[in-house]
Amino acid sequence: MFPLFETLAVKDGQILNIEYHQARYERSLHAYYAHQRIQIFDLAQMLQIPSACHQGLFRCRLDYNHQLVQAAYYPYQQRHLRRFKPIICNDIDYHLKYSNREQLNVLFAQRGEYDEIMIIKGGKITDCSIGNLIFKKENQWFTPDSPLLAGTQREKLLAEGKIIECPIRIEELPQFSEVRLINALNPLE
Repeated sequence: MFPLFETLAVKDGQILNIEYHQARYERSLHAYYAHQRIQIFDLAQMLQIPSACHQGLFRCRLDYNHQLVQAAYYPYQQRHLRRFKPIICNDIDYHLKYSNREQLNVLFAQRGEYDEIMIIKGGKITDCSIGNLIFKKENQWFTPDSPLLAGTQREKLLAEGKIIECPIRIEELPQFSEVRLINALNPLE
């Protein structure tokens, strides 16, 4: 019923980076329903933040299709990811934020004792199972130029000049001193 979804951060009752989510929501609708009539909602106006979400950090999951949007809110507990296991998968396609995450779940199940996976496609680093990746070299952060999904936090950080997009091959990993996950709920700061 809802083939696509968005994950938004709600901090102290405010939706963060809503303009980036609105843009991806609209692009995704046009891509997925290219030959169908679609209903586009203004997410900022449509979403009614529950009073229980007015203090603290919450995850808002927006499930949607070409006519409907459904929102659910959950308290957010940040995960501390320290070890990423490289997993090669050359046939993965996740250019839209699909509700069906079966292929990502299969890859994630291969992590063993690692905290998270680092998906390698065509010899290049892409993303992890729950967001984009950034890599630190000296005092600069870099993000792969081949993400599976162009995340909203990634887009924001690129626009602000806080990260630089470049190709990152698996064999180049030793050049970087740190790797981090970024997504709507995990900013650079």
